[in-house]
Amino acid sequence: MKRFLACLMLCCCLAAAAGAEVYVDKEKPADWENRDLLRLTVFRTGESDCMLLEAGGEAMMIDGGADKYREKLRDALAARNITHLKYIYSTHPHDDHINGLYRIMQYGITADEFLCSFAENFSYVDKDLNVDLQARTVRQAEKSGIPFRQVMAGDEIALGGATLHFYQWYEGSTIDARCPMTRVEFGDAVLLLTSDIIGETQRYFLETLPPEALKADVVKAPHHGLTAFVSEFLDAVDPSFIFITNYDDDSARRTVNQANNRKLPYKHAGSGTIILETDGTDWYIEQLVKQF
Repeated sequence: MKRFLACLMLCCCLAAAAGAEVYVDKEKPADWENRDLLRLTVFRTGESDCMLLEAGGEAMMIDGGADKYREKLRDALAARNITHLKYIYSTHPHDDHINGLYRIMQYGITADEFLCSFAENFSYVDKDLNVDLQARTVRQAEKSGIPFRQVMAGDEIALGGATLHFYQWYEGSTIDARCPMTRVEFGDAVLLLTSDIIGETQRYFLETLPPEALKADVVKAPHHGLTAFVSEFLDAVDPSFIFITNYDDDSARRTVNQANNRKLPYKHAGSGTIILETDGTDWYIEQLVKQF
């Protein structure tokens, strides 16, 4: 265990510091589309996570949103001519994250690997659907010929020219507390995806990770903005933009207040799909209002 933690800390210390400029609702340079870009599409799936990450001609889904958005997600991928992904990644088997992934595999989307931060045999039974969401999705991946791999704290994967680093606290008291955090690096640009981590998880990362592992240009608000940032955690991330995977309503009010108090720009994905693009030096962020 000590050796593993030492390796994890070394990996974190090697992480690049964030340093890209962020432009929100600004016109892109004329040659922008000719540059090597990383694009994160945060789909309009209400209070749920559904993101498409693309770089270097490769793509991955990071969670798939709630079940009621399955056909919109299918159509959005079809509109982008995506039939195969490098990775399908489930942060955790709650319905508002994993159901869309199960559905797109049913619709025929294939992938090199199905990644999950929880073990293949981890059980979570949805009380409304009366189904084990992890088991059901793993079975569908097997049926689709997609191998399963559990990603662990300290692991990293490549997507085009981007590198993804995974962090996780395995002793958390709930599934949300044990959710992973993913750091995406592309040139000097850094994106921090916090999944559904809660306050105690943020404090764990503050205590165990070096500052370089937390600093980011752009951060996803934890747990749809329902869980506010721990102030010291937000200090460490020091972002220039926050996006919230929720509706623009009172449920994420504390997170919105934090952003306003720090004069940080933010957007709710529930108001329309958010597109975040970077060439590794600059970020350009826009929202497709009322669009999926």
